[in-house]
Amino acid sequence: MTSAGIRQARMHVTDQWQSLAGTVVEVRICGELYRHGLVDAAMADASGFWLAADGADTREFIDATLGYQVWTNLYPRSSKD
Repeated sequence: MTSAGIRQARMHVTDQWQSLAGTVVEVRICGELYRHGLVDAAMADASGFWLAADGADTREFIDATLGYQVWTNLYPRSSKD
């Protein structure tokens, strides 16, 4: 298994966006990787978060209403689904 495959196998989707500041995440849309990076700041109501700038990628707000999935090694998705 590749290192990316091992990393992905340990990750899971979460809806606990308000708790992700300081965490490295993968952001996906329609099952495809959109971007990965460090969460710089998160909205207290879990409506979105800021990914820190990284190389050519600028700081970017990830809005929960746009259908993104966030994958992390922390905070499993809540059981409300």
